[in-house]
Amino acid sequence: MSIRDIVVPLAPAIDFDPQMDAAARLAQVLNAHVNVVFVREAAMTAASVPEMLVEAGVIVEAIEHETKLAETSAIIEFERWRLANGLTGPQDRTRASSAWHERIGSISDTVAEMGRVSDLIIIGKPDPDEAATNEIFKTAIYSTGRPTLIVPQPLADNPLDHVLIAWNGSVEASRAVAAAMPMLEAAKRVSIFTVPENPKALYDHLGLIEHLEHHGVRAEWVAPSSGSSDVGLQLARTAGHEKATMIVMGAYTHRRVHQLFLGGVTQHMVRHAEIPVLMMH
Repeated sequence: MSIRDIVVPLAPAIDFDPQMDAAARLAQVLNAHVNVVFVREAAMTAASVPEMLVEAGVIVEAIEHETKLAETSAIIEFERWRLANGLTGPQDRTRASSAWHERIGSISDTVAEMGRVSDLIIIGKPDPDEAATNEIFKTAIYSTGRPTLIVPQPLADNPLDHVLIAWNGSVEASRAVAAAMPMLEAAKRVSIFTVPENPKALYDHLGLIEHLEHHGVRAEWVAPSSGSSDVGLQLARTAGHEKATMIVMGAYTHRRVHQLFLGGVTQHMVRHAEIPVLMMH
C-alpha cells in the first residue's frame, strides 16, 4: 500500500492553511500528488435567497461576487503555496506535485466523489459555527472508506516526527493502522497507546508491535500519562506528554444511534486535539 493521491477540499469561508501545510509536508515525504478542490454552491436565484437576507438588503449579485472573490483569493494562495513548497504541476508525477480543481455543487457530494478515488483526505478541524466544515468532516469519515487526516492548526513540527497509535484491537483501529502504514514507515518514532482498563488491547498491542516490525516499523508501548477515566482525555494528555506530532485512531460511532453521533473518544479528539489526527471508520 502507498499514498500517492491526496485530496484537500476547500470552500468559501474556510481557513485552509493548516491542511495545505500538512499536505505539502506529506507530499514531499511520500512523493505524492495533491489535488486541491475548491467547491462552491451553484449560482443562486432570487427565489433561493432566504427572506431574512432579502430584508437585510442582501442581493444575489452581492453573494455571487463575494463567492467569486473567495475563489480568486484561494487560487492565488494555492499558487503561492505550490511554489513555496516546490511542488510541480500534475504532468510531473516523478516527484511531489499538485493540481487545482474547481467544482460547483454540493460539498458533501464532491468530497465523497473525490475522496473515494484518493489515498488520503486532509481536512481542517470542524467548526461548530461553519456548516461546510462539518459536512466535509462527516462525509470524509463516514462516506468515503478512506483515511482522513484532521489538521486543527498550522503545523509546529513535521507530522511524522512521532506518530502515536491509539489501539484498542477494534476493526476501525486496524483499518486506521493499515491506511497509515506508509506514514508509519516514514515516521521517526512510532508508539502505541492503550488504556490499562482494557486487558484485550494491552495483550493485542504485542501483536501489533510484531505486525509493524514486519513492515520495518519499530514501535513501543507508552503508558497513559493520566489516571482519568475519560479515555479521550487520557489519549490527549499522553500525546502531549510524549510530544506526539500525529495520532492514528479508529473513528467510532454509537452502534444504536445515527452514525453522525460520534463515539466519545472520537468526539473528544475532534474537538480538542492540537495535533493532526488520522481517522478511519
